This record gives sequence, C-alpha cells and structure tokens, in this order.
Amino acid sequence: MYPRWYRMMFALVVITTVLLTACGGTQSTPGTNVSGDVTQLDPSKKYTVDFWEVFATGANKTAMEALTKQYMQQHPNITINLQAFDSYGTLQTKLNAAIAAHKTPALSQVYESWAVQYKQHDNIVSLQPYIKGKNGLSQSDLTDFYPSLLKDGQIDGEQYMLPFNKSNEVVYYNADVLQKHNIAPPTSLNDLIADLSKVTKPDGSQWGLSLTPSVDEWEIQYKALGGKDFVSSDGQKSAFAQDPNKQYAKAALETLAPFVKQNVVHVTQQFAWQNDFAAQKSVFAVSTIASYPFLVKSINGAFKFNELPIPAGPAGQYTPLFGTNLVLYKGVSNDTRAAAWDYLKFLTGTDADVSFVKQTGYMPVRQSAYNNKVLQDYYTQFPARKVGPQQINNSFVDSTQPNWQKCREDITNNYVSVLKGQASSDTALSKMEQQCNDDLAG
Repeated sequence: MYPRWYRMMFALVVITTVLLTACGGTQSTPGTNVSGDVTQLDPSKKYTVDFWEVFATGANKTAMEALTKQYMQQHPNITINLQAFDSYGTLQTKLNAAIAAHKTPALSQVYESWAVQYKQHDNIVSLQPYIKGKNGLSQSDLTDFYPSLLKDGQIDGEQYMLPFNKSNEVVYYNADVLQKHNIAPPTSLNDLIADLSKVTKPDGSQWGLSLTPSVDEWEIQYKALGGKDFVSSDGQKSAFAQDPNKQYAKAALETLAPFVKQNVVHVTQQFAWQNDFAAQKSVFAVSTIASYPFLVKSINGAFKFNELPIPAGPAGQYTPLFGTNLVLYKGVSNDTRAAAWDYLKFLTGTDADVSFVKQTGYMPVRQSAYNNKVLQDYYTQFPARKVGPQQINNSFVDSTQPNWQKCREDITNNYVSVLKGQASSDTALSKMEQQCNDDLAG
C-alpha cells in the first residue's frame, strides 16, 4: 500500500495518536449554503481552496500544476493553492499539526489508515452528501470507478475518500539482456527466481536483481504462497504468524535469502536499485509503476526495458495497492468545502484522469479513462504501461488499522535482517509477531 520511499522517511507515527487525542474533533465554520445542498456554489462569489499534496518534483509536479491551471481557467472564481510537500511522511506530520491547531486544508491526499484515524477523531467528512448533491456524482459515475478502488475509499461501508494516484508493484526487466540469453519473461515466482541466476555474471559486474527490500515484497510472497490475513478480524493482533499462515510467512522470509548470499540478489537502500538498473548492473527490479517516468529519464534510451506482472505463486498472483485517496476536511467553511469538492470531482473525472495517467504513469481510477482513445493509443505505443491497470483485480491492501504502519516498519526491518543473514527466519518471524502485536495494541 505504501511506496518504499514513503516508508523510509516515515518516523512520527507515534506522535499522530497523541496529537489527535489531544485535539479531538474540529468544528465546521458556518457557510452560506442555505439550500441544504452541500455542493452549492455561487458563480458570483470568490472561493479559495488549499490542497496539500506530495507532487513536488518531476512529471508529477508538472501534471498536478497543469491540471490545476486548467481547472482555474474553467472556474475563474475559484483559486486552488497547491501546497506540495517532499514526502508522504512530511505530509502526514503537517496534517497532524494542522489538525491539532484547527487549521486544516480543505483537501489533501491521504492513505487509508490516516483516513480511518481522522474519521475516528471527526476531522474529515463523509462524501455521501457531496456525491448525492446537485453537483455530485451520478450512478454511472460511481460504477465508472474501478469497484476495488471505490471500495478502498470506504470506511465502515461509507464513502469518505475517492481514489487519486494509484499504483501497484510490477517487475521491471532489461529486455535486451533477456533476449540475448533467449529467456522469456517469467510468469511464475519459480521461473523468476531461476532467471535471476541465469543472468547474474560470476565476476560480480551484474546481478540478477537489485532490490530495496520492504514489507511489500514479503507480503507478495506471503500471499502468493498461500498466506491469508495480516491482522486479526478485530484489528488487535497480527494474524500472519498464526497457523495456517505461519508456514507461508516463514517461507516468504526465506525465499530470496540464499540468493543474496550468492550475490544473485543485491540488497540496496532507498533509490539505489534504480541506479543499478539504469546502469545495467541488474537485470530485474521490483517497484511500483510510478517508478516508470524516473527510469525512462535515467535510462535515456540506452537499452530497452519493459514491465511484467508480479509472477504468480502456488496460491495466485498478487501485488500491493499503493497510492493515496482524496478527502475533505471538517475544519473549513461549508463554502470552501463545496469548492474543494468541485475540484476533487474534476481531478477524479475522466478527462483529468487520462491526462494525469499519461503524464505520470499512475493507474487510471476510472474505467472510461482506461478505455479512452488517448490512453489506448498511449498503451499501444507503450504496451508495458498496461501492466499495472491489468493487475487491479490482483491488488490488495494489507490493513487499514492506524497502528499497522509501525508494524510494517518492523516487518521490513526483520525481513532485511533475514536477507542479510543477520537473523534466522524463525527468530525474525517471532520478533515480527511480538512487535506487531505490541504495535497494534497501541
């Protein structure tokens, strides 16, 4: 669910609970929507909307600014102030501080677990009244969203979020090297693991895989091998170390460890895997589809690379669902929130979705966007870009429990310790279970 660069920068999750508990809910400032329709806008009135997001660089920044400029040209009475932060960790920290100070933006990106916590403390509003308003969404609009993505934005069955920048993990591979070795793109985990050794050079100048390990790669293997839930149904303790899941959790820790020792898999930190792949020091890489624009820029046509779905294991094919949703905050006026809703509706509309996807490499959130001629022509030109959207039905969210993020950090640390030969899988799994249970207990 979380990109690896977010996980690595995330450090203040414990403060979140303290801040939110201290501040409690925020009250909505009275507005002028006297008709009872929360989506009502007065064309003669000026509106200002603060949108907090993380698209501070590259293609993401360009796409976000272009769409916002387009929206304001169409709505000259609405000003959108983009506040771009450098990471999701920074965004969450700033949101928590804003909530504590009763100075929230009108709109922001959020992860599911943030939204659950914000909803518990009455900081965000249900989108149901906005969806049903005169400036709302029709039933055909709702069914146009991919069902799994729309459901991902629900809390206790009610729509609190709409999907925005969504991605999942894929395997990137150097197509020139595979062609040279007469290797077909792998379709199973066993094939992928076998191929890693085939393309590794004995002199150490080329690895089969460069990987910045995270909980997500462990989760993929856990699910593909047969593991089910990550957290108990009451959200109070971990489920992955309980029978019958335990055998799959342990196996997922062990699968790549021998290959790290044999220098077939190179364990990296942060974005070093991108440097290895672009320099042709590794043949395979595992990351989100959102990495594509950065790889294109780094590789600059030096070789042909491609994407393939995460290969299937005995229990099926799985990939984590990453990226954020959009929410409206309670601590602004009704008028401001109505304008924010109109902008949110624009960002998640078909035309904006098509433009955003083409520029950034994220998945479309609407089926009409995926089927749009502009995107279909783009996919014809770059067929690998269809891999992410085609895996939507195989994408999973591990847990939306607010304290699960700390557990994810603990799993990552223990997974890395096994890969580096610093701990046995039994020891690591035992620590993962205990640490996650403590985390979830709060």
